[in-house]
Amino acid sequence: MAYLATAAPVPWPPSTAMAPADVPAAVFCAPEYQTLPFLLQPPPWYPLLPPQVPIVFHLDPAFVAETDSRRSRSLVQFLKDEGAVPSPEDEKKRERVIRELKKIVMQWAKAVACEERVPARQTTATVLTYGSYTLGAHGPDSDIDAICAGPCIATLQYHFFVVLRQILEGRPEVSEVQTVCSAKVPLMRFRFDGISVDFTYAQLPVIDALKAINTFSPESLKKIDARSWRSLSGIRVNERIVQLVPDGEKFQVLLRGVKLWARKRGLHCHHLGFFAGIHLAILAAYVCQRYPNASVNGLLTMFFQIFAQWPWQTPVSLQGQLTDCLPTEGRLMPIVMPCTPPEFCMSNVTKSTFKKIREELSRAYALTKDPLRHDSEWTWIFAPFPYAARYHQFLRIALYASTSEELLDWAGWVKSRLRNLILKLENIGVECDPCPSEEVDHTVLEPNIVFYWGLTTETTVYIDTLSLKEGFMNDVINDVYGKVKCTHSDLTMSIVGLSHLPKSMHSYCVSSQFLPQCMLGLPGYANL
Repeated sequence: MAYLATAAPVPWPPSTAMAPADVPAAVFCAPEYQTLPFLLQPPPWYPLLPPQVPIVFHLDPAFVAETDSRRSRSLVQFLKDEGAVPSPEDEKKRERVIRELKKIVMQWAKAVACEERVPARQTTATVLTYGSYTLGAHGPDSDIDAICAGPCIATLQYHFFVVLRQILEGRPEVSEVQTVCSAKVPLMRFRFDGISVDFTYAQLPVIDALKAINTFSPESLKKIDARSWRSLSGIRVNERIVQLVPDGEKFQVLLRGVKLWARKRGLHCHHLGFFAGIHLAILAAYVCQRYPNASVNGLLTMFFQIFAQWPWQTPVSLQGQLTDCLPTEGRLMPIVMPCTPPEFCMSNVTKSTFKKIREELSRAYALTKDPLRHDSEWTWIFAPFPYAARYHQFLRIALYASTSEELLDWAGWVKSRLRNLILKLENIGVECDPCPSEEVDHTVLEPNIVFYWGLTTETTVYIDTLSLKEGFMNDVINDVYGKVKCTHSDLTMSIVGLSHLPKSMHSYCVSSQFLPQCMLGLPGYANL
């Protein structure tokens, strides 16, 4: 392998003879105290790289391979140190949670059978998992994505959202139960023994749901309704990804890495217009497919290179499926799920969030493209996003409710509509960067959740927060369910400056101030 570099014997410090005619010699001469040349900032007219014959350095392939191997080992260790890898105790705890959920839904199915006067012995239900947990790329703080596969007599609106919710709330291990009924994939969200669970429902067209799932009869699946089919899509996609990736262990390390990167850089929240877990899984699988023999260090570099340069009018597909058209919500970042027939991943990406995703991909590629970089640069790549250094104005969105339980339901309902607020800001010429962190205003007695969104504009724009709130609240209470949620809850909006930000948003990567601008490759990205 050859490493090509351009170099020239330019004198340092530069002599006064090299100064342009309009620059005084006194200004041009070097200061008495000199640091290393490559740390100085030369004037724009200084001939840093004059046209000379390039010098080619031939690197020993064994040295390059050893460096790559060391980088891969250090990446795996870095992920462990950052808490991206669960402990054996955490794994056992998750297995126990899933076993208990299976027992609960089986008892629930029997209760529904008695209520509907159907033979209870034949009526069954079960729990299926998908997402990062099933792919083996979850972390200690990751939630469990699970599906309740129930019998045909158990309805979503009553038996799942009312009867099963009451059963779950009666369990001492379960807390923070909330429902999101109007989402594209309706779900319950709760904590079971401290572990967050996203619980969707698939109503199978049979009484014995457990048997139908175990056999996975194509005939049964043909009769399933569209909503249940969407719920089961996660299972189908997971199975296909596992089949398509050439090396499962490398895929898991890569997916853990990009998930940690997305979380640190504020790109991991689907309802705010950023990545969902399924997006990152498919993108990681695509890179593993293209480079089956690459190390995990090489895969991470190629991930950032490929998608920083990807022509996003072209969908990302693991199987090369052809599609007739792009869905409206996925036109900025179309990603095809590897299932038959091909379907697009649901996407909330907007112009503002798409711009940040592209910038962050380019930044990460600039920091990983040097094959001989030092191990310490993992901290640069995975540095927390410095909102306070990047933005001067923020949209403060505060949610209030009379009780903590009502706040959970209210927040879940509002979050499912936050994309509409981002679009309203973009329509008046304001780009926003929604920070996924949920803060708490401790000066207020009511239970509350506060969001801060960084704002930028190309021209001076007046933001009427009263009008903005009124328009957004029309989206929030556009049906009966929203009006009920709003009865004992409230939402406020205001524009605030840096002095009003919580301390948690003032993170700053100290090492970033020593990075040269050219290393980032992004104009205006002096702050990491």
